[in-house]
Amino acid sequence: MEAAAEKRLRLLNADYREVAGREPQTFYCPILYRDEEVELCRAHIVNESFPESDRKWTIQRADVDSWFGSMFEADFVKLKYREKLKVLDVLADPELTRQLRPKFTLDGEEVEHYAVTGPVPDRFSPVLVDHESEPIELVLKVPPEELLKGERKQWDVAFEQDLRLPALVSLLKSAHLTLFQLVGYRYALSAGGRFLGRKVLGDFFDRTVELSRSDALLEARNHFKEFRNLVRPIVPPTTDLAGTVTDGLFHLCRYSGGLAKAVFVRTGEHLHTVLVPVLDNGETAARFMAFLDQSSVTFEARPARYMGDHWEVSPTSWEFEWPRANFERTWHRP
Repeated sequence: MEAAAEKRLRLLNADYREVAGREPQTFYCPILYRDEEVELCRAHIVNESFPESDRKWTIQRADVDSWFGSMFEADFVKLKYREKLKVLDVLADPELTRQLRPKFTLDGEEVEHYAVTGPVPDRFSPVLVDHESEPIELVLKVPPEELLKGERKQWDVAFEQDLRLPALVSLLKSAHLTLFQLVGYRYALSAGGRFLGRKVLGDFFDRTVELSRSDALLEARNHFKEFRNLVRPIVPPTTDLAGTVTDGLFHLCRYSGGLAKAVFVRTGEHLHTVLVPVLDNGETAARFMAFLDQSSVTFEARPARYMGDHWEVSPTSWEFEWPRANFERTWHRP
């Protein structure tokens, strides 16, 4: 590893030694909760593909970081395109077309298409789409005579993405690493840290890392459904919050059964809140999850910051409603 990473690793190992009271072997992973001889890497708290995202990073196992990155974050970063692109801009860019997969429909039925790269088979239809830079040459997999039928003429082209699952998993991981960055192993080895790190993220990795992508994603839908109420977008996103990893600000939230930290994760122009429970044991975790599953949830919140060796909590508080809903909605661009 480079010098900066070696220095960060030494600091983390010293922190682990102080908190856990024992010597680390290589690096005690705050997601798998194991210390093994494996490749380590610099892991960004917020995916660096988001423009103007915080560039802070920590040490992580390379296998864990790359697996979550390819399985979930590669799709989650598409959020940066929402409300930014027109469908013709996507069609004009081969890389955006690959990522966002725009669809043509004829009278509501999808018609496959591809960019012109050579002679067009007689059974397909070449089309020229106007674009401000230059015309876009495409091939629709539909016979030319089908396009000429007068009774079928309702065309549409759009791209849509369901980012609920990749957003949920990526934001849970970012919130966990945010608190690990700020508080170190005092957070990671706490009951709340083990809940989010081990139970939510680590257990899932161990069960699915050897599965195919399709099987792992199917398992993910079942596993993370239980934790869907931990994450919410802030709409509209406020500019007053830079993100907890940047300014150290979070909200300490009191509810009928205990406390939770509201961690803010900023991904470019979008802002999200992740609730991380402050737990004593597994029973309080179960009560917290049951509480979030209620139809109406109210928290009393106070702004707070971690100051390196202590928490500073504002005396000012207010109440807010935490909506019970499925992940962030599917987004669609016509």
